[in-house]
Amino acid sequence: MWFEILDIGLLAGSLAAIASGLIQGYSGFAGALIIVPVLAVVFSPIEAIAITVVAGLAGNIVLTRDAAKSANWREVGAVSVAIAITVPVGLLFLVSAEPTIIRRGMGVFILLAAFVLMSGWTYKGARGLISSTGVGLVSGLIIGAFGVPSGPVFVVYFLSAPVPVAVQRANIIMTVSVTLTIMMIGLIVEGVYGAETVARSAIIAPLYLIAAHFGKVLFLTVPATWFNKVAYTLLLASGAMALLA
Repeated sequence: MWFEILDIGLLAGSLAAIASGLIQGYSGFAGALIIVPVLAVVFSPIEAIAITVVAGLAGNIVLTRDAAKSANWREVGAVSVAIAITVPVGLLFLVSAEPTIIRRGMGVFILLAAFVLMSGWTYKGARGLISSTGVGLVSGLIIGAFGVPSGPVFVVYFLSAPVPVAVQRANIIMTVSVTLTIMMIGLIVEGVYGAETVARSAIIAPLYLIAAHFGKVLFLTVPATWFNKVAYTLLLASGAMALLA
C-alpha cells in the first residue's frame, strides 16, 4: 500500500504541508487554509479535510503549550463550546454533498477570508458571551460543512479583540486545536479514515509539524508585514485553485 500512495499527488501535498506549516507556526491559523485546497484537488475533498485535520493537530503541538498560558479562556471557551455544537451539523452536509460543491465552497470561504484579512477590517461590536457564542455557532457550521479548518469567522473576531497580539494569536491557536479535535472525532465516527488516508496523513503530518516549528521561530524574527504578503498570496492562490479546479 505504501508504494501505491507514493505519487505526484503525495509530493504536491507534502510541499503544500511545508509551506502551510510555516504559516501555521507563524500566524497560528492560516496554514490549514492553504493546504486543504491543494489536497482537495489532488485527492478528494473529504480526504483532504481528514489529512489536514491530522496535520493541523500535529502542527499545533509546538504551539499550544505557550498559547494555553496566554489565551483568554473566557472567550476561547464560549467560542469552542458553540463550535462543538454546530460542527457535527455541518459534517452531515460535508459527508453527503457532491465533492465539487465542497471544493468550490472551500474556495469561496478561503477567498473571502483572504480579502477580509487583507482589508484589515475588524469587528467593532460588543464582546461577551452572546457575541462569542454566535461567532462559534457560525464558525462551526462553516467548518463542519466545508472543511475550512481555521474558521475565518472566529479568526477575525479574535484578531479584532483589543488585546496584545500574543493573546490574539493564543486565542486562535487554542480554538483551532479544539476545533480540529472535534472535526477528527466526527470524521472518525463517519468512517472517513481509511488505510490510504491514514498512510498519507502519516507522511504529511510530520512535515507540517517540522515546518510549524520553524514558523514559530520566524514569528520572533521576521517582520509581520513581509510575512503577511506571502501568506495572503498563498491564500488567494489556494482559494482560486479550489474554486476553479
